[in-house]
Amino acid sequence: MSLPEGTQQNAATLAAALTDPDLAGISPETCHVVSPLHEDDFLQRFTREVSPDGGLIVYWTGGRCRADLSGRLQLALPGEDQAGQDWLDVQDLITAMNAVDSPDRLLVLDTCLTADSTLSNRQWIQEITRLSKQGVAVLTSVGRSPYAFAANNTGPSVFTQHLIKLLSEVAGRGDSLDLRAAYQRLRRTTRQEGYVPPILRNAGGFARPLLPVRDTPRTTSATRWLPALRDASAAVMDSCARYALAVAGVPLGGYLFDSVGDARTLSRALVESQCGFTRDTTSVLDQSPTRKDLFAAVSQVAATADNMALLYMACHGTVRHSGRSLDLVLHLQDKQTVYASELVNWLRKSRAQSTVLMLDVCRVHQEERVLPLTRRVLADRRPGISRLLVEWNNFASRSVEAADEPVSRWTADSSPMQPWGSAPSALAEQEVRWTFEFADARITVLDEAGPLERWTSRLLSRPSAVDPLVHADELLSIVAESAGSGREQPTTPDDDCARLVPALLPDRARRQPIRVHRRHHPRLRVAQGALPMHVGQRLDVTFNYQPQDPGRKPEAGDATDENPLELTLYIAADTADVAPAIIHTRLTDEAGTPPEHFRITPSSPDPVTLRIDVLRQTDGAVIQSIERVLTVAGRDGSTT
Repeated sequence: MSLPEGTQQNAATLAAALTDPDLAGISPETCHVVSPLHEDDFLQRFTREVSPDGGLIVYWTGGRCRADLSGRLQLALPGEDQAGQDWLDVQDLITAMNAVDSPDRLLVLDTCLTADSTLSNRQWIQEITRLSKQGVAVLTSVGRSPYAFAANNTGPSVFTQHLIKLLSEVAGRGDSLDLRAAYQRLRRTTRQEGYVPPILRNAGGFARPLLPVRDTPRTTSATRWLPALRDASAAVMDSCARYALAVAGVPLGGYLFDSVGDARTLSRALVESQCGFTRDTTSVLDQSPTRKDLFAAVSQVAATADNMALLYMACHGTVRHSGRSLDLVLHLQDKQTVYASELVNWLRKSRAQSTVLMLDVCRVHQEERVLPLTRRVLADRRPGISRLLVEWNNFASRSVEAADEPVSRWTADSSPMQPWGSAPSALAEQEVRWTFEFADARITVLDEAGPLERWTSRLLSRPSAVDPLVHADELLSIVAESAGSGREQPTTPDDDCARLVPALLPDRARRQPIRVHRRHHPRLRVAQGALPMHVGQRLDVTFNYQPQDPGRKPEAGDATDENPLELTLYIAADTADVAPAIIHTRLTDEAGTPPEHFRITPSSPDPVTLRIDVLRQTDGAVIQSIERVLTVAGRDGSTT
């Protein structure tokens, strides 16, 4: 897998931050960037250069990682011919590190699995645990797609960006930072930004502080890590979070096309993809907006996102054709409309590094029911739907005024193109183009008897000047695969309040009838003496909601046995198996929920972080996220 430009400088960028006197302040003489491509004996450097009283940290980054037939991890060595790719067994790396006469050894892996990797999340954790038992602390972050590994084209990988941010935050503190504390902070920040959190095994393998206390003067926080940014080639490392807005158009075909369901499905799937979308950065307008509300919501996303802005809209639409120019008219509330070209213009004002417009458009007079969008068919064609994808990159050098220039800069002479179809020359006089085309745009149409059916063979196709990192059609495939993968889903920290719609939406878009219920308290119970847990032994847990406010009088809108509030519990744990992981239950205002039972079986002696997301089934809203840390006893009875 070829790496984006910024991630190719991962090691050099991190080294610059580590040796920056205003950050980690490590001596350049003890921090080396090594390429196996140019040094055949790089594994022997450890024993030659690490003193007995020193510690060893090996940071490995790259775009390809796999498991061999026996399940052992392998890292791709640099080379120009991927067909004859050379691989390094991680076991050999561990063996070389163990040859160092030092008690403190840490291996940091920041890599991405190969596209054909069949390594499951459980297998990955088991292999990392096995390696760490050989006397080396292992801190890993693995992306299952390029979109989870790298957030944008110009910056370092997601995990490396968080490492550099951590150095910046700690630089002004007066205390040291140990490995476990660093891991907890990295885990929290990556989860908050919607990515797979790192894994740490055998923290005792590196007992000394990662960053010792220094007495050297510090600069102000505003300028502290500018040297690291300069070495990152002007990489934007403010945020790896990606913003998305899913919009449902007005339902003109009744039950034949469920635009609301499509918008909600896409939103949930993005959040669960672990590609940088979170519940705080992903919003849904599930009541068809007016032009004013839509413009306000799109403008808010465009102004907030500095990494990626994605706008999805499921709606009825018609084609507007004038001469050789083509546009889509999309239907909104109160018989209002918006052009696809207008959405492109609104989004082009964003400074997000990557921008995507995704439209699923249905005919106004649809005669047959359109199959609903499901997570497993996000990237597939659907009968009755024309999908339009418009995506482009923005760079720091691009001025705001550039977004206001004419949106169409296409000329037949300067941009040789071929029409979609089998007879390019015969259709030359009939070729059409989008009114919103511009040089850096990548435009894709997927049609299956939708409004664009008669136009697809006449649309001009050409490559964009700059290829986006995130191709929307490929991203949808990744999201679809993640829906059934069963791997850990991102969650938010404890939140005792229902978070029904993100605050960035306009007031009118937030209005929807929500029943007000009696307050209930979540309760987790285990048998007396069952804690701490033990590796490989099952712990039975009971969960239920208990009603509060004993003096509250029943109200007309209360949830009752005849009309309960349907809830779904999504249960996950980072270092333990959970069964069942999904529970459907019912809540009444008078009695709460019945006791629901599940089992936790820890797979390692590390503390287990248990997470429960409570969703309202009617609209999928997360009304509460619960997180608890449970201790696990080792084989000798000790706890961590």
